[in-house]
Amino acid sequence: MKLLAYLKLSLKGLIKEFPAFLLSYAVYPIVLSLVMGYVQKDMFTPVVNDPIFSIIIVDEDNTKESQNLVSFLNSEDISKILTIKSNDSEKFDYTLRILKGYEDSLLGNSPSSIKVEAEENSSTTMGNVLVNIVDKYNKEISQDLIIRNNIENNSLSKEEKSKLVGEINAILTNAYSTDSIKTNIHNVRKNLNSYEYFSISFLNYAFIVFVMAVIASDALEKENGLYNRIMSTSITKFQYFNYGVMSNYLMMVVVNLIYVGAYKISGLSFKGSLPILLLIVLVQSFMITVIGTLISTIFKKKYGLPLVQVFLIFQLILGGMIGPLDKLGSNAIFTFFAKYKPDILISNTYKNYIIHNNLSSISNYLLIMVVISMVLYLINILAIQMKWGVSK
Repeated sequence: MKLLAYLKLSLKGLIKEFPAFLLSYAVYPIVLSLVMGYVQKDMFTPVVNDPIFSIIIVDEDNTKESQNLVSFLNSEDISKILTIKSNDSEKFDYTLRILKGYEDSLLGNSPSSIKVEAEENSSTTMGNVLVNIVDKYNKEISQDLIIRNNIENNSLSKEEKSKLVGEINAILTNAYSTDSIKTNIHNVRKNLNSYEYFSISFLNYAFIVFVMAVIASDALEKENGLYNRIMSTSITKFQYFNYGVMSNYLMMVVVNLIYVGAYKISGLSFKGSLPILLLIVLVQSFMITVIGTLISTIFKKKYGLPLVQVFLIFQLILGGMIGPLDKLGSNAIFTFFAKYKPDILISNTYKNYIIHNNLSSISNYLLIMVVISMVLYLINILAIQMKWGVSK
């Protein structure tokens, strides 16, 4: 019942301050995102004509059909997707190995004789693209060869055989058109646009502001004597702590829903599945709440606020709020923080949600956030029991 009273009090505060929340976490971020997204729109425009991965080809079959496959992969259309390196001394992503017996496999006389070997750190998704291209080629060529053999062994006239061959060639031409290949690449190559990118960046800024609010709120309760009055009742310090966590968590969820909801309704970002989005909000809101509470417990206001303010400046400079660090230059510091920036866990979760819109692409991130939240929560409990932290 005491918990319900705390939550009821928090809801009353949210309702009272809702216009301010709406302005701070919906209107202002969207306006800022529109401005930043428009100004830096060109930075997020992909260069679609640049090859997206490289391969080397090892032809162990060395037959007419294996050479035809190599020629196909060297064609102008396919060169927009991949680059063929001349030898393995150059940097490459995959090895396409045409094993002996490849030509026989196209005639259905033996199993498939193609292997795609990925180098270390190569993308599985891009490897699947290469496999799909080769598989599609092999399927059509195999059908063509089998049909041609049947035609040659048939008693049809020369004119009728020629007509059938012409029809098959037309089918193959359509199958290998650039448009069909572009469609396959489009699905795996999608990236964030400028508005989606800044919707995630500004969300992390909002989280830091919320942590500062938690620290300030806890300090205010102690400064005005509210904490001592509450502790003079039958409530224990662990109950008080848990009630505070749940109250802050409720506020964090509402703030987060206002933020992502505004972007989703406006159509600027977070356009994927609503249930998945709600799951992300629930999980990462708890992690942010526990982080804010732990800082408040151990460092209190005197050291906690300056610590978070330093982190805020750090996030502004190296957290990507001025744009993707990997696109600002080849500086080693930018490259490092682009991979290991402080908000990488949350930003990657939302990025994968926007791009892939499925649970499997974010499940690992969600699990890590749950584990981090539980560990920090236990540390918080231990800190209260051991009376860690400096005086206010």
